[in-house]
Amino acid sequence: MKKIIERKREWLRALRVGWFLALRQIKRSNKGTTALIIFIMILTFLNLVVVSGLLLGLISGSFEQYRKSYSGEVIITPAQGRDYIENSQALITFLEYHPQITNLSARHGVNVQLLGTLNDNPKKNERPNRVSGRLMGIDPIQEEATTNFSKYVKYGSNLNPNEEGYILIGATLLKKYSTYADANIPGFDFLDNVDVGSRVRVTIPASDGEIAKDFIVKGIVKSKVDEVSTRMFVLDKELKRLLPVNKEQYQEIAIRTDYANAPALASAIKGFMGSYAARIQTSDEAIPSFLRDIETTMGVLGNALSSIALIVASITIFIVVFINAITKRKFIGIMKGIGIKPLAVELSYVFQAIFYGLAGSAIGLLLTFGMLKPYFSANPIDFPFSDGILVVTPWSAGIRVAILILVTILAGFIPAKIIVRKNTLDSILGR
Repeated sequence: MKKIIERKREWLRALRVGWFLALRQIKRSNKGTTALIIFIMILTFLNLVVVSGLLLGLISGSFEQYRKSYSGEVIITPAQGRDYIENSQALITFLEYHPQITNLSARHGVNVQLLGTLNDNPKKNERPNRVSGRLMGIDPIQEEATTNFSKYVKYGSNLNPNEEGYILIGATLLKKYSTYADANIPGFDFLDNVDVGSRVRVTIPASDGEIAKDFIVKGIVKSKVDEVSTRMFVLDKELKRLLPVNKEQYQEIAIRTDYANAPALASAIKGFMGSYAARIQTSDEAIPSFLRDIETTMGVLGNALSSIALIVASITIFIVVFINAITKRKFIGIMKGIGIKPLAVELSYVFQAIFYGLAGSAIGLLLTFGMLKPYFSANPIDFPFSDGILVVTPWSAGIRVAILILVTILAGFIPAKIIVRKNTLDSILGR
């Protein structure tokens, strides 16, 4: 017991002396060198947090767009093998009076063929100017409140609830606007010579023939979410009149609620539906699996780049401490000669390394949360498939700070240990 108490006292004395020596060396060190080391630590921290955060932000941006422009926080679609959501009307009534739901958009949908050239027949061996796609019937007012739909009508204008005979077409379906038009993908057709003001013909297959109607293109919808940019949109009341069956049953219901409450709301809807069949998912559950795979890949890539940054930082601290200890080897020998414990000397260099790590991390945190994250939130990076944002949380940043400090401590302790353990007399004489 006595030995344990004595050992604790030695550690406390070594900590106090090491702290005193570290402060003295930091105060008397070259200010330019200190600033350069801290700058390197800032860059290392930003590499740890910002680079991986931007890589994840590429995918997280697409998740956020998917939720905001299409699915809401909860999306209801037909069960597997069904063409519509069973008991749709009763479900809509339940949702409209649910206290946790802020907005919802109920959509009709049907697979159609869209003909872009009404006057000219195709020449021999020439494909007709026709594409297949999904035609959605929407209430423009509900859709605007739920997904801010008009934001994605890039050319022309949005549907008017009081005007019939108009259609919106997704940009991906049109050769003039599609980003894939030059790719020459086999089996991927586009409408040619179709723009705002053009007349097109929608054909709906039916058991007793076909149902066709002409529409005027009122606008072009362009979004980085496929469920928006690859579809066509008309007024819901107009599409209902064209549907051969199930006119009162919906194919999609997008629901806006608090993001954190989405799982509980989905469970409540499942309880209401009972034996009626429908697919009820939160936006996170509805995200396509390939995007989840990309998110995992980006996370691995971000961690790999962060590891390289950590190695660079540890080598930098190692070299700085090692050179500092070598140049003061004589001074270290004198301190050991007058009775200062080697542990105290080693701790002094560890404290210096911690100072550099903490200073760089603190400034890096201020830059990340005070400047970079707000900037990328207001000005997302424009990528073809998403608007990239910076994904970083205080928890994830704190973990990286802890890792950086741990690596810094090791990088400061090892060279100090190598120099301090040399023979005291040799150190004093410079041998």
